[in-house]
Amino acid sequence: MTDLQIRCFLDVAKTLNFSSSARNLFISQSNISRQISMLEEELGFMLFNRTTKTVKLTAAGEIMSEKLNEMTLQWEETLLEAQRTVNKSEGRISIGCTPHIKTNSFLSQMLSDYRSKNKGVQIIKERNTQKKLIEGLLNGYYDAILIANHDVCRLKNVEALSLFESQVGIVLHKNFPCFGDEEISLSDLSGYDFIRYKPTDIPLEEDFLYQVCVYFGFEPRVKAEFEDFEEFLFAIESGEGVSLIYEEAEIMANENLRFIPIHEDCPAKFLPMKLTRKKTSKSDVLNDFFKFAAHYAIHHAI
Repeated sequence: MTDLQIRCFLDVAKTLNFSSSARNLFISQSNISRQISMLEEELGFMLFNRTTKTVKLTAAGEIMSEKLNEMTLQWEETLLEAQRTVNKSEGRISIGCTPHIKTNSFLSQMLSDYRSKNKGVQIIKERNTQKKLIEGLLNGYYDAILIANHDVCRLKNVEALSLFESQVGIVLHKNFPCFGDEEISLSDLSGYDFIRYKPTDIPLEEDFLYQVCVYFGFEPRVKAEFEDFEEFLFAIESGEGVSLIYEEAEIMANENLRFIPIHEDCPAKFLPMKLTRKKTSKSDVLNDFFKFAAHYAIHHAI
């Protein structure tokens, strides 16, 4: 049974006219007759009752016509679905993320797993400052960015997916008098100068630094603010003040600094890192990437 035989049979079963089917299929009437005769010989039964004036399906022919039409429709739908999958797999995604080690490590591994399953998708990953990430997202340079929730919580017309969380803690330089104390509460530091990491234009009252300090009964005396994380880290290392920060590998691995997690159930205790895109960004490949990211985050929590 060949594809040509099936096409000839199904068209004649529809038209019940060999001449009309010859025109529909752009082949000769004699060839159609030959193809159907070969098919009937292979099957071992007649598909049509033919006379000089009429062509009618036999009972077996009616069953074959019905079933083959169903199979043909299923085949076409299967082929279309496969073609859509190929089209979705062939695309490009530009992802921006913050320069922190923890964020990069998580995103890089997720992208590696995604590439192994979607080899046709080109992934461009860049590290940038929070301000540049937001600018790039809004102007379409990035399709999505992985960034702290408090950096994008004031943006409109975006949607975000939480991938992992980091815990807030106190960061102290080793020269501070209480550096070696076994137990340190944030309230013990109310009289110290604070320095603030301010990568975006979020008001102090909305920042986690302020919210956590107020929970512990005081407003932080902010001595300096830094947009650049490296400058902020250098200020901490230089002993210019204490601060709150979410657990970052750069802090945890620094032997001159001490990170003290806050265990009380205070506001902003955990910082969600969110894969964020504009609501208008709805390409098939980006939708698939977000679905993959959601599944990946569930199974690779850190």
